[in-house]
Amino acid sequence: MEQLLPHLSALEALRGNPVLVFASMITDDTVRVVYEWLRKRGRVERLDLVLSTTGGVVTRARQLALLLRDYTEYLTILVPYRAWSSGTLLCLSADKLILGPLAELGPIDAHIGAAGPLPPDAPGLISAQDIRAFRQMAEDWFNVKRPDDRLQVLALVAQRIFPTSLSGFYRFDQLTRQIGYELLAYQLPHVDETARRQIVDRLADGYLAHDYIISRADALGLGLNVTFAAPQEETLLWSVYQACRAQIAEHPGQSEQSIAGLIAGTDFWARQVFRPVPGADPRQRGSVDVQWEIDWFKEST
Repeated sequence: MEQLLPHLSALEALRGNPVLVFASMITDDTVRVVYEWLRKRGRVERLDLVLSTTGGVVTRARQLALLLRDYTEYLTILVPYRAWSSGTLLCLSADKLILGPLAELGPIDAHIGAAGPLPPDAPGLISAQDIRAFRQMAEDWFNVKRPDDRLQVLALVAQRIFPTSLSGFYRFDQLTRQIGYELLAYQLPHVDETARRQIVDRLADGYLAHDYIISRADALGLGLNVTFAAPQEETLLWSVYQACRAQIAEHPGQSEQSIAGLIAGTDFWARQVFRPVPGADPRQRGSVDVQWEIDWFKEST
């Protein structure tokens, strides 16, 4: 915390608002940690969230967004580097986004992982957009356009992916869009609903890869309420990001103790700690003990 606190305090003084740093995946555990901080600090007029995440659980991103909105009238999310996938979904709930030069948002296309053992040639994670693209590929590459041929394409997909799994992809895609529509209403309340839906639909299916980098200029072009970080904000945001990055392990759980995520304010420090379980096979589930540990430095003001 000695590395992070000076930069965090300086950012809070510059902005004049309480600042929370969230450098972790978005999960049920992280939502609970954020709630502990919000509950102790209490409701504030303005709140700044410095966000660094590669994503997480879509429904937890919604829960986190609604929780933050319950505790502030005006939410600003500041992104020094990455806010991908569910992180981008969370960004839609902010009144304003402040993005650094390297800030990256990302598509919000729904992904579902396999629940059991996979065939050798099967990916562990599949996007709803990959399935939707199969029909378009058949048309563009192989001129499959007759109704009977299209039914054959659907049958081929259904043979490879269980039909109820296909409907699961459809429902998850609709869920992601629904959450996007709901959260974007916080940021663009005076924008026509049709225009908001176009923004969310573009994020959900308008890019050809899930890791497509949506720059701050791209985000501004989409119609999001984006401000480019001022020079002093940019310097402090990058310092906060670097201080977090110095603490978070690239491969958590491989050392005796490693940190996989950080959530911090000027009055507390929460670490997601990974510890190998003695004697456990590292290739098996349960080989690593994962806990969030919270330290409070002083009474909240």
